[in-house]
Amino acid sequence: MAKKVFSCCLTGLACQIVEVEADISNGLPIFSIVGLGDTSVQESKERVRSGIKNSGAEFPQTRKVVNLAPAEVRKKGSLFDLPIAASILLASGQIEAKNFESSIIIGELSLDGGVKKIHGTLAIVQHIKSVGFKKIFLPTQNAREAGFIEGIEIYGISHLKELIAFSGNSTVIKPFPAQSLERVYGGLKKKKDKYLFDQIVGLEKAKRALSIAAGGGHNFLLIGPPGTGKTILARAFADIVPEMSSKEIFETTKIFSIAGMLEDDIPLVFTRPFREVHHTASLVSVIGGGGINPRPGEISLAHNGVLFFDEITEFPSHILEAMRQPLEDKSINISRAKFSVKFPANFVFIATMNPCPCGYKGDPKVQCICSPAQIKNYQRKISGPILDRFDIVMEVPLIPMRNIFIENENSETGILCDSINSAKDIQNKRFKNFAQVNQNSEMSLDEIRQFCGLKKDDEKFLNQGSDNYSFSNRAYVKTLKLARTIADMDQCESIEQSHLAEALHYRINL
Repeated sequence: MAKKVFSCCLTGLACQIVEVEADISNGLPIFSIVGLGDTSVQESKERVRSGIKNSGAEFPQTRKVVNLAPAEVRKKGSLFDLPIAASILLASGQIEAKNFESSIIIGELSLDGGVKKIHGTLAIVQHIKSVGFKKIFLPTQNAREAGFIEGIEIYGISHLKELIAFSGNSTVIKPFPAQSLERVYGGLKKKKDKYLFDQIVGLEKAKRALSIAAGGGHNFLLIGPPGTGKTILARAFADIVPEMSSKEIFETTKIFSIAGMLEDDIPLVFTRPFREVHHTASLVSVIGGGGINPRPGEISLAHNGVLFFDEITEFPSHILEAMRQPLEDKSINISRAKFSVKFPANFVFIATMNPCPCGYKGDPKVQCICSPAQIKNYQRKISGPILDRFDIVMEVPLIPMRNIFIENENSETGILCDSINSAKDIQNKRFKNFAQVNQNSEMSLDEIRQFCGLKKDDEKFLNQGSDNYSFSNRAYVKTLKLARTIADMDQCESIEQSHLAEALHYRINL
């Protein structure tokens, strides 16, 4: 009679419950695994065989068939090793099924029977809880990560022997204690003493623009000659982004867990990701995807954080154009012949560029050697649709370094961060009943009509500015969103003309 246990597989961020059935019958000692498993699943036969033998159990010397159901779903990864071993031990009568009722088993086996760490634990535990399972048996190294999900018993297994002994009640494996996100986060949360922002001399206008971008989640493009501080401004942006909410922490951690990028000691992502991408990166590494095992790209690893393209004009056009849909929809759909996965991609997009090929157009000290045609062709490397997706487009001037030796003892960056977090709190209250909106940059037309109302004179002022700058409809809407954030930074309930004027000032035309 076939015996079965339950496991789980991942495709992108989506989870699928898998029934692992084993049947042992008379015949030649053949070991078959069916159910559309990839190479790593087929290779598990050798790991399971050695793992069972080296755990003191008996590997049946008869015909063995393991079925992974549903058969039409592609299975991949080594996390099926432990449930396959458990199903064979059940079918051969070496362990009892009563202790594994309403349970999920996942884990990779080593040849000596040890259980190795796997990826994607947080997503799996969240899913199995939602569909009604009560317990999960997984590698000990993943127990702490899984412990942040309340309402499910977590059993860490370091060796197959422990699973065998647990089934016979000869040993008691205690459930891993639940982890409190607030307690762990509170112990790690420390106020910074030094900020990269404080090392930037001058450029107050650019700092102000970055603080507004951080307050509302707005994309921005910095343009200027070499050495003006564009790159350090972009990197310093990571200092002033708002703190992450519990929801954002779990969303980001799930992505990093699937990518295998979590740390062992603290398996949660508490700070907003800052992903700096080099222009030689491939399309798949930026957007995500791959073969039968799709992985999140840089745009998904930057979810709830920041994606930085330094010298954006050096990036291939096909990568920049592929960014158009994720920047608008805040997600990426990766479709292949046999599957389709969706990864979140809600990030602040930062980019820098020179004003011309030589880099010195507008520089007061170095003469530009580029012709008008060269400058025009250079700026055309960024298409209109991509440029239109930046909320802030501003020039960064060259500032004399005369005050470099004057140390600023009174840092205002901490005060600036408090202002940004206050603006974020305002938006959290504003959008608490909106499932798809968390900050001003994500507002749709309905939210804009509700929260960005203008007086007639102010509306006329915005329309006039829009005509002067030849704004598209998208640029018009983004200016309104930016003005809403400026008003929030100033603790104003309504958008005033001064907020509109500043928002218009942050959108130069190339």
